[in-house]
Amino acid sequence: MAVIEALVKADFEGKRYWRQDFNALSSLIDHPSRHIWITFEDSCMWWCTVRDGVTTPDVDTDTAEHGHFWLTCDRPWSNHSLDGKRNLDIANLPGGVTAAAGFRGTVCEPTEWREILRILPNEGDEGAEAATAARGAYAAAVAKLVARLGWRDFELLVDLILSRTGWARVAKLGGVTEGTDLDVENPSLNERAFVQVKSQAGQAMLDEYVVRFRARPQFDRMIFAVHKPAAALAPPLDPSIQVWDSQRIAELVVRLGLGDWVASRF
Repeated sequence: MAVIEALVKADFEGKRYWRQDFNALSSLIDHPSRHIWITFEDSCMWWCTVRDGVTTPDVDTDTAEHGHFWLTCDRPWSNHSLDGKRNLDIANLPGGVTAAAGFRGTVCEPTEWREILRILPNEGDEGAEAATAARGAYAAAVAKLVARLGWRDFELLVDLILSRTGWARVAKLGGVTEGTDLDVENPSLNERAFVQVKSQAGQAMLDEYVVRFRARPQFDRMIFAVHKPAAALAPPLDPSIQVWDSQRIAELVVRLGLGDWVASRF
């Protein structure tokens, strides 16, 4: 497996690092095409491959700007994965990889070179994928519990989700058996929302509430929460209108740490 080399700025003091300099030059000159080269610039990790052989400038163009020799890229510098789907932003890279950015020499072999070989082709991390699968199974189990909640507990759960995401109840606009309309606001967003909490609902009821929402200009968005929909509900293509079914609510429950509360209702 090819060795990963990290190319960063030099910061030497006299001849203190002469052996390190020699080893760095050897890596640069001796078949550099064997390596994948990386560097860190503009908050990203960049990588390329190069061709063997070095290019030396004419004496009259040998300046500090041009350097004494350079390598020719085979694959040009890129801050994206091989498939172009992953941006190699430092903020989204493992800490072991970005630690190489602090190296003060010219060339080094990062200790996490295997991670870099995984990231460049945009391969998933085994541990992260296992955690994601476990989280999905947990959310599916929570969704089944949410669907079994009584409507009063369901209304309380929606209220808890709203409060934990910055929404505060202003008023209860009205209510019938197994259904409540709420007026909530989010001061940080300077928005008001028209919220309907329904135990059961079909498309006709959703359409009716969309009409009510659009007739009330004081509201910025509408949330229609239902845990026993008669069928799949299709909201209009409007980002200000959201439908929270049991699956969506389960995702919010997991994200907001309300799973124990839901389980305690049984």
